[in-house]
Amino acid sequence: MLIVLMIIVVLPSALLADAWGAGPAGIIGGLTGMFSLVAFMGGPLRADLRVAAVMGPLLVVAAAVPRLVAEVSRPWAIVLVVLLTFVAALLPLIGPRFGTAGLGLGMTTMFGYGYAPEGGADHRQIIAAAVAGVVVAVLLRVLMGISDPSKPTREQVAAVLVADDPTAATATAFGTWLTDGRQRWLADALEAASRYRLALRTARLGRAGAPGDAAALEERARLLAARLTAKPGRPEHATAPSSASATAPSSAAASSPAPPVAEIPVAEIPDAAGAALDAVEQAIAEHDTTAVRLERDRRHQLEDAVLHPSARLRSVQVRHAFRTALAVLIMLLITSRLDRGDPLVSTALLATFSILQATWSDTVVKTRNKVVGVVAGALTVAVVLLVVPSRYLVLVAAVALCLGLWYIVTRPALGNACMVVVSVGFNSVSRDLNAGDLLLQYVLLIACAVLLGVVLGFVVIPGFRPAPLRRRVESAADATAKALRASSGAPEQGPEEIALVRDAVRLQDDLVPDRDQLDDQQLAALDSLRTGLRDLTVLAQAAQPSPDDLDRVVHALTSAGRTSPDGHLDAGSEASGAGSSTLWDLAQQAGEAEEYLLRTLPAGR
Repeated sequence: MLIVLMIIVVLPSALLADAWGAGPAGIIGGLTGMFSLVAFMGGPLRADLRVAAVMGPLLVVAAAVPRLVAEVSRPWAIVLVVLLTFVAALLPLIGPRFGTAGLGLGMTTMFGYGYAPEGGADHRQIIAAAVAGVVVAVLLRVLMGISDPSKPTREQVAAVLVADDPTAATATAFGTWLTDGRQRWLADALEAASRYRLALRTARLGRAGAPGDAAALEERARLLAARLTAKPGRPEHATAPSSASATAPSSAAASSPAPPVAEIPVAEIPDAAGAALDAVEQAIAEHDTTAVRLERDRRHQLEDAVLHPSARLRSVQVRHAFRTALAVLIMLLITSRLDRGDPLVSTALLATFSILQATWSDTVVKTRNKVVGVVAGALTVAVVLLVVPSRYLVLVAAVALCLGLWYIVTRPALGNACMVVVSVGFNSVSRDLNAGDLLLQYVLLIACAVLLGVVLGFVVIPGFRPAPLRRRVESAADATAKALRASSGAPEQGPEEIALVRDAVRLQDDLVPDRDQLDDQQLAALDSLRTGLRDLTVLAQAAQPSPDDLDRVVHALTSAGRTSPDGHLDAGSEASGAGSSTLWDLAQQAGEAEEYLLRTLPAGR
């Protein structure tokens, strides 16, 4: 994939930069174009072009300004690089779509500062090269998406029908739909797909319908997902909205996990799932492309409630931003002792930025691939220097470049090994440097990057550790109770109710061991509690119990609600309807698991 990207992006960007008089700075245009295309891809064309309008000027600044400032004052250039790195690491807070934008901005910053064109280049050439790279990236993004601009949106809506995690799929599809013209047929399909997943899940909880019913529904859902993903034919006419007061898809479709199925007894849920799939098929057939009118304030409230994580100082992403900025700052100070234009400066900075991830586990994976790749690559270079004449180093490096670009995604360790050969081979020949000394410097700088990423970054700014398990159990139960009470209100939830459900699901997902030494019974209770709380959240939206029944269910989550003073089950708390009866059973199971964990876990855990 990357080798194709190099051909379609790097070469045109470098050629355009050269045509604009960039001269030796043309390679800056080529790499800026590749990093910019990474930032501009990931969503529908309309949304990606809006990202390009915001990120384009910032990418030009990142590619050109740090290098130009370094010519005058290296300390101020370091300050600018650290600031841009911090911004790049924070961009995912805006939404999932900006994850690749942050990656593109960070890589552009590292390369823009570290690379110095051989023979020098003035400010006009560097700026021209940076602008050329961004322009080519925008044009390529338009060409790649103009034939089917909304394909990513349709794919994400279709994923709601078949995804293993419908909660995440629904939130992602809803956020993308908001940024892609808000077409009515996609809104109807998304809402119906969410109702289908909710009805199917509820049927399994209530053991309604025969096993073959679920299999038939899932097969039909897969066929409808394929129809949703396929490029639609050109519609003859766009039908008008059914009413002037049309709104967005049910707000619960944007929450976790789907819109409520109002007043449906559990035994009839399989019919509700089939009706939801009928609605998906009807939306595909009608293909109403008119935009759903949505008040600007409400759109932003829904978007914030569903997509935006907390930006508090303790959040994972903010701590990751501080950690990355600190590691890059230290690497900048280390490489400041190298000569200006040393090819290893950008290599070391890119390695540091790429190793550091938001979580410890992801960082370890990146580090392992980097270490294995550098060791293998260094041994390969040592063998090549011993047995291959120096005049063939460029050829060896070219072959390694092709292999590295081919395997860097599918086999990162092998790709990294090839990049060691590329860096040492090309730079030793083009800059007349001793290959052995260059290899030694390369290995030492990568070792520094690994230490900064794995050791210093997570010691000085420790990785986000969840609260003690005992407190997480209590918090998840409390948040679930709040979400259950919110589900008993109006049939359509607002942003506040969506946020309550989202927070409850997040806390339920945190009910996993975090270096906690639990025995088998505690592990089983923790799993039972997590599953029970999640199922309660799902079923409460479908069964729509009465306020009285819901109060009894919430009360059953506490030990006082499960037993009477004489130790027997509180028969007066039993629920009335079929759906409420299932809720009661789930609350009993979750409450018993919670009680056991709180009784057996130490107060400090």
